[in-house]
Amino acid sequence: MSFVKSEKFQNTLKSVRSFFLTTEWMIMLCCLAAVFTTLGLHVYGTLVFGFIVALIFLISDDFMATLLPFLLTYMIAIHCYDSYSTFIRYKMLAIPLILCLLLHFVFYWRPIKIQGSQFWPMMFVSLSIILGGFGFITAQEYWAPTSLYHMAGLGFGMAFMYLLFFANIDVNKDYSLINMVTKIMVIAGAFGSFIIFSFYIININKVLDIKGVLFMQWRNNLSTFLMMVMPFPFLLANRKSYATILGFVYFFAILLTGSRGGMVFGAVELAMCIIMYTLYDKSRRIAYLFICGCILFAVMVFFRQFVEIFGYTINRLFTAVSGFLMGESTEVRAIHCARGINDFLNHPLFGTGLGYMGNRDVHESKEFALCWYHCEPIQIAASFGTVGIIAYVVQFIRRNMLLWRKVTLFNITVFISYAGLEMMSLVNPGIFCPLPYLFLITMFFVIVEKCDTGEYQERISIFKRRRLRRDDQNQNSKIVKIR
Repeated sequence: MSFVKSEKFQNTLKSVRSFFLTTEWMIMLCCLAAVFTTLGLHVYGTLVFGFIVALIFLISDDFMATLLPFLLTYMIAIHCYDSYSTFIRYKMLAIPLILCLLLHFVFYWRPIKIQGSQFWPMMFVSLSIILGGFGFITAQEYWAPTSLYHMAGLGFGMAFMYLLFFANIDVNKDYSLINMVTKIMVIAGAFGSFIIFSFYIININKVLDIKGVLFMQWRNNLSTFLMMVMPFPFLLANRKSYATILGFVYFFAILLTGSRGGMVFGAVELAMCIIMYTLYDKSRRIAYLFICGCILFAVMVFFRQFVEIFGYTINRLFTAVSGFLMGESTEVRAIHCARGINDFLNHPLFGTGLGYMGNRDVHESKEFALCWYHCEPIQIAASFGTVGIIAYVVQFIRRNMLLWRKVTLFNITVFISYAGLEMMSLVNPGIFCPLPYLFLITMFFVIVEKCDTGEYQERISIFKRRRLRRDDQNQNSKIVKIR
């Protein structure tokens, strides 16, 4: 025990913790993850990175140190489609993982208290989730492990994570929290793009044969993640102009997945990034316009090749839209939406509940997966009824009030990231997946609240310049600028 308390050990521990936050360490993690993905060792890669996350969590008291390896774990694991039966064989390995988790809170425990502007809206949502299906859903469906996991992950469990984040994420560090999160998101997005590009390189013969996009079972998962991280290169460009290019790289990677939702909503999100940062990041306005002009020119020159490569995705998109408009769609999503509307009309107060499996004749969900409606508004109405609609509307309003209460480049970035997730959730489970999407967005909101009051940020607005300048001067006198 005396050795642990010794100055030499503490200095070594501090150096190791600092190393976990360096760019060099993050690149090393990405290289290791690349080995597992390119060799197809996805199950082993998931297990190895799970242990890396656990060990870092045990050694470090900083949540930020575990963020990138956690995201890499997810991006490796999404390749393991319908693999519940595979991973359950390694259930005994969960014991040391849980032990590391418990020891972290033993060593670094911080008191948890009710705080934050989003807690009570989250509790309202949690209550609506618990009540979902009341008086209709069977006890077997309600208490099924899959149902309980999602009810906890989307409800009270995530509300607890919100308070846990609030207690453990601290702006009083020797680094900028905003800069650290931005760096991690940009690196994670770069690795997500690498996965897609390497998939094409590995299957280059097939690419040359079909001259189009390749099928990826995990295309919607990775597209959703890339849309969440797409705005962060634009924020990084505020310090490193070349980072702007990465935002366009992420969108190109999304196009290569063949995701129709990613193609449409990714284009909308990219346009939001360009417009928002052109308006507010005036120092790089010319750079944004120049890059956009070059890309537009390239699309015009290679338009025919573009249509040839992405024609299959475009045809699938137009077929789905035309079928939906004519009421003749055979798309699973369209049928689920129709079922969802009927489920809401038949159970308008509390809905059918998350565990309801009555629509598996439309699409038989995989093991340990819910029977999703694949559309957030329909999911809320059908699963939680009117109570759920009210709860989620309140939460949506409070979230946007937080983001626009103080207009900064970071808050705009989080807003666009959140908007991207919400858009993808119109055609996919999206925000109804506790890990990693709701987990990430919950963490983002905590960081916004922390940095609004604890880290100096320049307030920006087209209007009321004088008042904002005076407010910044007052704030600057209270907050120590973190470099």
